[in-house]
Amino acid sequence: MKREEDMFEPIRSWLEEKGYEVYAEVEMPFGRADIVGKAHPAYCVVEMKKTLNFEVINQAFRWKGMFHYIYIAVPKKKRYHSIALKILHDYRIGLLEVKENYVYVRVPARYHRPYDRKTIPNKYLHEEQKTWVKGGSNGGGYVTTYKLTISRIKEYLKRQRYGFNGKEKEDGGWRTINEILEYCETHYQNPKSSLAKALQDFESDWCEVKKENGRLFFRFKGAAIAHT
Repeated sequence: MKREEDMFEPIRSWLEEKGYEVYAEVEMPFGRADIVGKAHPAYCVVEMKKTLNFEVINQAFRWKGMFHYIYIAVPKKKRYHSIALKILHDYRIGLLEVKENYVYVRVPARYHRPYDRKTIPNKYLHEEQKTWVKGGSNGGGYVTTYKLTISRIKEYLKRQRYGFNGKEKEDGGWRTINEILEYCETHYQNPKSSLAKALQDFESDWCEVKKENGRLFFRFKGAAIAHT
């Protein structure tokens, strides 16, 4: 296990065998969780590290108010500091050991009762987190609210230009910010100006813009491609 993300596939398989849906790199108010498992009504979280230390124990402890089961996952070792194992036991945090494709439960996780039902992490889970990234990524590939917003808008503008049959529409697929926002929810507090700026400044590789009669129009840039 040279990298944290090397543990992801064995842990995902282990959780799926237990009936969990698995999500990676989940952004939440207290930080980013490496892995979240959902088996309604139960939720679990897994923090992955190459070494069991107090830093990762502290990271795991922050989820105490949100998740029913909390785990730390590390590559399998012969021994750990006895104080670290006692802290995990006392705070009901589980320890998973990963070796090749196997997951061993060194310390079982015990049930936590969330502080408030409103803190349950379901609203932070998205289908894209099942396929876009592997937990433990250090390369910035994790899913953010911005990426989710832009993904929806990009797909919408593809459809507006080419439809489902791949044939370009007569109007060329140009859409105003108001038309985009009618179909695509965003995370912005001031969506019109913020989204227009984001599409112009950061998404020019796939989005083109024109101005007519003082109004901005946007469309998907490029030839018709297979839709996802």
